[in-house]
Amino acid sequence: MRCGSSVLLPALLIAASAFAQSAPKVPHIGWLAWARCGTSSFENGLRDFGYVPGTSVVIECRSAGSRYERLPMAAEELVRRGVDVIVAASQPTAQAAHDATGTIPIVMIASGDPVASGLVDSLAHPGGNITGLSYYATELTAKRLELLREAVPGIARIGVLANPAVAYLPFVTDTVRAAATLGLSAAIHQVSEPQEIDVAVADMADEGADAVFVLPDLMLSDEAERIAAAALRHRLPTMAWGSWFTEAGCLMAYSAEYANMTRSLAGLVDKIIKGAKPADLPIDQPSHFRLSINQRTARALGLTIPQSLLLRADEVIQ
Repeated sequence: MRCGSSVLLPALLIAASAFAQSAPKVPHIGWLAWARCGTSSFENGLRDFGYVPGTSVVIECRSAGSRYERLPMAAEELVRRGVDVIVAASQPTAQAAHDATGTIPIVMIASGDPVASGLVDSLAHPGGNITGLSYYATELTAKRLELLREAVPGIARIGVLANPAVAYLPFVTDTVRAAATLGLSAAIHQVSEPQEIDVAVADMADEGADAVFVLPDLMLSDEAERIAAAALRHRLPTMAWGSWFTEAGCLMAYSAEYANMTRSLAGLVDKIIKGAKPADLPIDQPSHFRLSINQRTARALGLTIPQSLLLRADEVIQ
């Protein structure tokens, strides 16, 4: 009996080792977040490709806790974890991931020009370890100003909310240029902390601004309700860059569909897991942009939005 056991044990160990070697490796995806680790849209995208989050794929999130200065540390933590791919759903997180690794594949949503910022070589041939989507917010600045002027005829001066933490992106320059082309003056108000928003909007009102124009920024995104409340308090219409701003009470927003963009990143992650190189995956761009209008806010401001604009809106909050 002792002899049989001595023969059986090595056989079991060999079989267990063979099974472990043959078992498919579960991909680990690193999610680099500025604030909350909200991955529901992305997880839905993974399910479209047959993955079961938590079973056939693992998502590890690291957050910067709503602080830009903590993004490098969060990115480095994912690199140390040895994840198979990093997902960065914003330009600042993509930049932090890019600075942290030149080897781990990165799938991003870029809000500026990824070529000009040095993240990729070109849209068609990214090169390096990054691919994803490019949301050209810079090219949409003039369109947002045109829509704002159509909704509020006669505006001449806009107050611009910007965050100096993302001064490396050309949003301020593009806004000043686009405003001048449309015959508008733009006063830039830089805010680094949420509590500075109320003061900035009050200053805009004192300076005679006719509207508030919100530039793309993660902190400002998180403070949509504060911006809406401050603007309404001073009876200023607001144009922003995401539908959640109008849901929070801002007058208007014009943007790509962020949930769809985030969901579509799963397709690129799937290709990378299956062996594709980011350098060979072209940077895609959204083709549909949504105009949302909050009619409740318009009524509170005493504005009548032209019917022609309401008919073109993708969402009208009554």
